[in-house]
Amino acid sequence: MSASMLELNNLSVRFGGNEVLIGMNYCAKPGFNGLIGPNGAGKTTVFNTITGYVMPHAGGGALDGHPLPLGKPIASARLGIRRTFQTPKLVAELSVLSNVLIGVDATLAGLRGVAEFFGVSGLQKATHQRALDLLRDFGLQGDANKPVSSLSLGTQKVVEVLRALVSRPRVLLLDEPAAGLSAVDVDQLVEPLARRGQDEGLIVVIIEHDLELVSRLCSRVAAMHFGRIVAEGTPSEVLAHPEVVKSYIGGRVAAEAE
Repeated sequence: MSASMLELNNLSVRFGGNEVLIGMNYCAKPGFNGLIGPNGAGKTTVFNTITGYVMPHAGGGALDGHPLPLGKPIASARLGIRRTFQTPKLVAELSVLSNVLIGVDATLAGLRGVAEFFGVSGLQKATHQRALDLLRDFGLQGDANKPVSSLSLGTQKVVEVLRALVSRPRVLLLDEPAAGLSAVDVDQLVEPLARRGQDEGLIVVIIEHDLELVSRLCSRVAAMHFGRIVAEGTPSEVLAHPEVVKSYIGGRVAAEAE
C-alpha cells in the first residue's frame, strides 16, 4: 500500500487584487512537516484552504489520492483533516474533558448532536475513553473536570491539540503551537504528540517561527515567501538556503535587534 500523502497542486488564492498563494505545489507525508516563512507569506491561508474555509481560484489538492473538498469545511473534517489556531478557540464555560470531546465529528455520534454524544454506549464509550487516554498522555488527567478557562494559555493550547486528536484524524495542522509557551509547556505538548503521531501515522504540518523547535521535530521543511514555496528539504538545508536567509532569517534577526 502506498504511503499516505497530502498534496497541493498549483494552488492559487486571491483576495481582491492581492494574490496570497501563487501556483503553490506542496507535499506532506506522515511525520512532522514544517512550514516556515515571514509574516504575510501565506502560511495560514494554506491551512484555511486545506480545511475548506478559503476557496482557491485555481488549483486543488488531494489526501491519499482523494480530492480535497475545497470550500467545504465539514467535508474536509470528515475526510480526516483537523487544525489548531494561533489563539485557542475553546468553549470557556465547559470543562477540559468536554472541550476535548467537542472535537468528535457528528458522524461518530450518529448525527444526534453533541449533547446525546455524552452518553455511555458503544462507540461513545470508546471515544470517551480515548479522550481520557489523551488527557493522561499529555499530563492533564487531573484537569479533566476543571473549566478550561482556569488553565494557562499554554495548557489551553494543549487542550486544543487534544480536541483535534480525539477523532483520530489523518492530517493535523498546527498553527504556531509554541507561540507564547514556556519551554516546559512546549515539552508538555511536543513529546506526547510525537509519540502519538508516530503510533497513528499522522501527517502533521506545523507553522512555526521557533526554528529550533522546527529543526527538532521536522524531518522535512518548506519555506514560503510571497505566496510561493522558495525552498524545501531537511531543516539544515532549508535554513541555509540563500533566499530563506535573506527573506526570513535575516529579517527576524534584524527585527530582534531593534
